[in-house]
Amino acid sequence: MRRLFPLDLRKTRSFAISSDAKARILFPPPDFVASSADDQALVVQVTVSGTPILFMSDSGYSTERFLLESSSGLRSDVLIKGQHHSGKSGSEIFLDAVRPQLVIATSRDFPQQERISDEWVERLRARGTKLFRQDETGAIEIRVGEHDWQARSYLTGEIFRSDNR
Repeated sequence: MRRLFPLDLRKTRSFAISSDAKARILFPPPDFVASSADDQALVVQVTVSGTPILFMSDSGYSTERFLLESSSGLRSDVLIKGQHHSGKSGSEIFLDAVRPQLVIATSRDFPQQERISDEWVERLRARGTKLFRQDETGAIEIRVGEHDWQARSYLTGEIFRSDNR
């Protein structure tokens, strides 16, 4: 039987998606086991035409610390993140390492810890980082060109371009 995805992701940490897109699995390390699903969520950095996009799943502070200690090249133009079940993710030191122009984040009213805090939103704003909150923007479409990229909200129609910064 032919496998649909012929890579063994426990061994292969980087792979090509297409001629202009590649992916690096940053977390979890092989044979990693955690007590909660959020703490073993897949973290992948996808680079399309030179634009790095970091997918954090619902990872929290412990995963962020692991990445800061063990990964090089966290810098990404776009950070896509969910909310950790503890309500703690998106630490200042992690944002310093990633330096995203745009953060796309889930947020919901229930449970309370999965709602983005007003303080965190203000910290992003003070950094000059654009935030697309999916409770307000809905789905986000990202288009990557040869020299630039843009993200568009389906609910509001707002467009953020990499040259907006």
